[in-house]
Amino acid sequence: MHHFIRAGCAAALLAAGFAAQAGVVKFEGWAHGNGNAVSVSSPGFSGHAGGFAVTLSGFSGPNALNGAFEAYCVDLYEYISLGSSYTNYNIVAASTMYSASKLAALTQLVTYVNNGNVFASAAAGSKDNQSTALQLAIWNIVYDSDKTLDSAPGAAFSELTPTSTSFRSPSGSSFMGANALLNATAAPGGRHYELFVLQSLAPSGRQDQLVWRVSTVPTPGSLALAALALGVAGYASRRRA
Repeated sequence: MHHFIRAGCAAALLAAGFAAQAGVVKFEGWAHGNGNAVSVSSPGFSGHAGGFAVTLSGFSGPNALNGAFEAYCVDLYEYISLGSSYTNYNIVAASTMYSASKLAALTQLVTYVNNGNVFASAAAGSKDNQSTALQLAIWNIVYDSDKTLDSAPGAAFSELTPTSTSFRSPSGSSFMGANALLNATAAPGGRHYELFVLQSLAPSGRQDQLVWRVSTVPTPGSLALAALALGVAGYASRRRA
């Protein structure tokens, strides 16, 4: 009996191994021109920030993503080098990494940016600013509990006093509109998105990255329309009979 249980467990682990396979993430470069220099706290980081253009290959399993994607860092404790390829990455649903409230905030942010065509409507030469603002907003959701990058008392993650104000909003209160993105409300309707994390497996120690795709799960409205269509088809077939 014990042999059967051990064999069953081994078979389950083997099946899990075949169900999902680690793949390769190639960081092609910046997704929108370039990154902009930022300086933030808790965790402290000074460097360039923005979305990455990545190519994913070799992934399999229920969360498999392969091809070209836009990725944003969700791990300020590690690093990557643009133009490099890294093996030993796994893809997991963002829901397994973050609380329900953080997942909802990230999903709303991604939905607003994509359905609102934020990048497409950005002025010429400003797409990189929008990308940096989005990265800052994502970091704020992951590492803080408020909706501002202002260095207010008690802020866990905030923008430190910059050496240059050239990229700040006219009011001077939010770095390239990151605060506005954090407070934006996703309009109802439109496309729905599934969020995933490219998770670096030990011992590679590379940055985890947030990616997304248009949801493959039908929305309640789509299911209702499909049910209505089937009902009409069924009624018509009965009438012909």
